[in-house]
Amino acid sequence: MKIKNDNILVIKHGSLGDIIQADGIFRAIKEAHPDSYITLMTTSIYSSLMQKSPYIDQVIIDDRPPLWKIINFISLYKRLKSYRFKVVYDLQNSQRTSFYKRYFAKNASWVTTERRHHPTSGLRGLSEMLKDRGINNKNLLKPDIKWLANNAENLLNQNKIEQRYILLLPGSSRSHKEKRWPYYSDLASLLIKNKYCVVSVLGPDELELATKIPGHILTNLNWEELAGVVQKACYIIGNDSGPCHIASCLNKKGIALFGPKTSSIRSELKRGNFSVIKTENLWELSVEKIYSIAIESITT
Repeated sequence: MKIKNDNILVIKHGSLGDIIQADGIFRAIKEAHPDSYITLMTTSIYSSLMQKSPYIDQVIIDDRPPLWKIINFISLYKRLKSYRFKVVYDLQNSQRTSFYKRYFAKNASWVTTERRHHPTSGLRGLSEMLKDRGINNKNLLKPDIKWLANNAENLLNQNKIEQRYILLLPGSSRSHKEKRWPYYSDLASLLIKNKYCVVSVLGPDELELATKIPGHILTNLNWEELAGVVQKACYIIGNDSGPCHIASCLNKKGIALFGPKTSSIRSELKRGNFSVIKTENLWELSVEKIYSIAIESITT
């Protein structure tokens, strides 16, 4: 279905995983509005990432200030009003965006789930929302972010990484350290002992792990570099985290390790070549088990 409009607003705040796996949703909206100008409203941390998306023409930053910061709301209101959006795709469906619908772009046609909770996952709820709108695109649940991955050869050469490598993504956000499997150091040692090259990528919330994990350590990567390093890996092992969503949406061979606090099903990390392991106790998930899963996948 193709819909012709002038200015289209798509709202998506969320986490890195939410943004990345919505790639198929963004693509479907763009294909439904081929002659329209697509603006994404998201938080500043993901602005540079989403400016690279081929399905987004412009990014508006909304860092979701508290309600008492009236000046911020007035500024956002004026900006949204100036674009005269014809259609708004509310992929966030929050109390905040309900407020925006009522006061900031009330003349636009809003596409929203009305904050209904989907029994499987938020991503599938968004997919059904678009289908109800007549956008039944084959890519809705098929994110493909090859557009993000740059050529990482120079970065890898600078760090003397010149062979196939297994990539470890041992971190998680600082506020959710319970998501971290505790044995990445032991796994890296076992892999290196068996002649495998090991690369670990650490974000700003897990830099304390740099001295604990043997092998190559990469830090301070931008979005393109991170995706490029993921793209070149022969296998990826990580936690329930944004970088694992990048691996999943690049259809890489790999596995994400889930403890009892989060749902592996709702995460939508399992797709294509990327799998998940769910356990009620991450401390009881052995190094030997993860090692054997990885090596079997690499050699088949």
